[in-house]
Amino acid sequence: MKLATYHNHTRDGQLMVVSRDLTRAVAVPAIAATLQGALDNWAQAAPRLQEVYAALNQGKVPDEVAFDSGRCLSPLPRAYQWADGSAYLNHVELVRKARGAEVPESFYTDPLMYQGGSDAFLAPTAGIPLRDEAWGLDFEGEVAVVTGDVPLGAPADEKHIRL
Repeated sequence: MKLATYHNHTRDGQLMVVSRDLTRAVAVPAIAATLQGALDNWAQAAPRLQEVYAALNQGKVPDEVAFDSGRCLSPLPRAYQWADGSAYLNHVELVRKARGAEVPESFYTDPLMYQGGSDAFLAPTAGIPLRDEAWGLDFEGEVAVVTGDVPLGAPADEKHIRL
């Protein structure tokens, strides 16, 4: 199933179901207005979204539109939590160097984890705002893992990942 978030002049965008071939899409406000809304109610939303996805791929959705990747926001334009595990040492070195800071020796053996700002993620095709282009640009790819509610101190063997 493919989902996208279209820009609709709201902070969280509009949830869209997208066809397998990325040519058609349909809004699903009766299921969830936003991807966050769908995730918050995933057990009920997922089967209904899957039904729409199947119908869309069979050409059986009357209110479909041509999919426009230029209208896409970040899937979750805002997130409740964003914890970043920094695995790219080169990136850490560049960021620290830009701040005039040394990389602590522990970074070469212990993974770095920090809470990042999650109130406004850039859209995939949005320009990257730079205060001064002379500073250069370094960016890294991110992989998202969406989990259910995870209580503090939960054992590692408990299942919280949503599939």
